[in-house]
Amino acid sequence: MDHTVRVHTTIDDVDGRWDDLMTAARAPVFYRRPFLRAFEKHPLHPVLRTAYLLVEDRSGRAHAALPLYLQRDVDPMRVIAGHHPHAVGRTVLLSHVWHCYDTVLPVRPGPGGASAARRAVTALRDIASQWDARLCGMVNVDAAGPLDALLTDAGFAGVDIDVGWGLTLDRYTGFDDYLTNALTRKARYNLRHDLREAERAGVTVRTGDARSADLDEFVRLARATAAKFDNSDYYRPGLFQDFVLALGDCVQAVELRVGDRMTASALTLTDDTRLHYWAVGYAQKDTPGYSPFYVAYAHVMREAWASGRDWVELGRRNPTFKRRYGLQPRVLRAYLADVALADVADVGDVAPDG
Repeated sequence: MDHTVRVHTTIDDVDGRWDDLMTAARAPVFYRRPFLRAFEKHPLHPVLRTAYLLVEDRSGRAHAALPLYLQRDVDPMRVIAGHHPHAVGRTVLLSHVWHCYDTVLPVRPGPGGASAARRAVTALRDIASQWDARLCGMVNVDAAGPLDALLTDAGFAGVDIDVGWGLTLDRYTGFDDYLTNALTRKARYNLRHDLREAERAGVTVRTGDARSADLDEFVRLARATAAKFDNSDYYRPGLFQDFVLALGDCVQAVELRVGDRMTASALTLTDDTRLHYWAVGYAQKDTPGYSPFYVAYAHVMREAWASGRDWVELGRRNPTFKRRYGLQPRVLRAYLADVALADVADVGDVAPDG
């Protein structure tokens, strides 16, 4: 099947074919228009240039797509510094942004999908060459997924960079079934104990639209929590609140309070098949008898089953807790390649559209 790659520079230059493809490919929320538009308007980390690749057939139907971001000196997980030190300080073209822990290549199921995927990967390298990037590739990719063979065959070297965690929701009938059948006796006791103690302490829980949440307090708590990992600027004051507000209906908040004091705040994202436990901040002292982190986790998991989704995604980090609470790990890998003009296909096959 013959394919053409169209290159757009803003998501709103792409018509509804993008949205139709993301639905057909069951792509995560990070590929949906609200997230991409929010990141354009309020980039959570610096981006020099953006491209949206759309791989079309002769009739104009979209079969594959990729968002691409040209960056310099953005390496929060030290992937470039650790594995490609020659590219430190140089521009790199990556998919997706670092706040996405679930990188895929959205492809329409059916005939033409495999060739469209290969065309998208070739176009990634084409654009990297045109934009004088030193390095290009994809980060936070499931090492056991279909992209491993595709990217490896295309010359992108894969390195393990982290572990993602999640849970298939239909393995259990609900939160109580999960507690009873997924956890050890000690883990189950600890979570139930914290829920009881939080209730005795007068903790109230609000779940709903993040646009009605106290996002300033979320950022304060999240920055303090992230400071343990020397990563407070993952939540940049002002910018992060604006980004969340721009997400619209796909983001929800779970807030825990004792009186007027917030002790934990969590943000969840949703797409067609997943609920993402995306971010959390919590008080790390003055909560005697219970952990606000554990209580927030319990309420987010209740929301996961209530959402009717197939999978709850809990991102990266904190492996000890996630293993203890029965979550399923998957290795995340970065696939990166040096950009050499001799390796680039005919750039004339990539048609700019914006």
